[in-house]
Amino acid sequence: MAAKKLERQLKLLAELLNAESPRTAQELREKVNMYPDGLVAFRKRFAEDKKELKKMGVPITVLSVTESNKDAESYYVENTDYYLPDLELSEQELAALNYAANSIHLLNQLTEEEALRKLGGYSKTTENSSPLHHISSDDNLPTIFEALTNKSRVEFMYRGKPRKIEPYLLQFAGEKWYVTGNVFSEDKTKSFRTDRISDLTMSSGTDEFSVPDDVKGANLLSFTYGDDDPVTALVRIDSTYIPWVEQNLNVDVDIEPDGSGIAKFTVSNYDIFIDRVLLLLDHAEIVEPPVLRQQLIKRLQALQDAWRTHK
Repeated sequence: MAAKKLERQLKLLAELLNAESPRTAQELREKVNMYPDGLVAFRKRFAEDKKELKKMGVPITVLSVTESNKDAESYYVENTDYYLPDLELSEQELAALNYAANSIHLLNQLTEEEALRKLGGYSKTTENSSPLHHISSDDNLPTIFEALTNKSRVEFMYRGKPRKIEPYLLQFAGEKWYVTGNVFSEDKTKSFRTDRISDLTMSSGTDEFSVPDDVKGANLLSFTYGDDDPVTALVRIDSTYIPWVEQNLNVDVDIEPDGSGIAKFTVSNYDIFIDRVLLLLDHAEIVEPPVLRQQLIKRLQALQDAWRTHK
């Protein structure tokens, strides 16, 4: 019971941290997929999880949204508020922190936690203590984490092709892990889903490469994938929402003289993009192209008709 509760709360936290836009309770329920079927039981369990995450210091932000004919709430966690800045710990302090972290194994036999990486690294020589708990995960992750830490090259099969890469970055989104790195045969930076990797091996060398300062991970914005004709969308953002848009949609916002901002997106799935814009309510306006403005107007008219029908 305790294990399932921990796994559920970790999945909820991961969704809040990696969401492209604020998530409603129903969206989080579907993503986490570990809540009771009954609505009353779900609401009770969801409220308990939110309360416990907040008690642990997770800065959950609540936004008011409109769904059909009723008001609802959406949730997100600002990454810059959640992750620790570089604390410039000494080697002795990092060693002590690693010793404490080794009490819990979150990734099979792996003890190097994301928090330790944010603090500046971990020591392989730290004495291991008995783990308090295990959470099952992708079998490739321990090797990839070690390769990231040691800056060791890895080789694997991916969709029937042999690959050799220098791993730069690991991301989690939509219950999937993605590793990004330089592909030797192409001299390009590419991303790979870790559950599709097979025959993974790691070089015995260390410090075999340097991670570029400007490395970018996998494009996890769902509205950039689709069958619609690709268009460039310009969206005007209210000044108070600019930090959230920059952080969660991975886009630079140009500041206008009135304090608002203009964000530029490449869109290949109009419906999903409209979903994201609507979550910002009247704090965002599609400036161009006309095809997306028309799509938004149609969606708003449909919502208005639905509201009148159920009124």
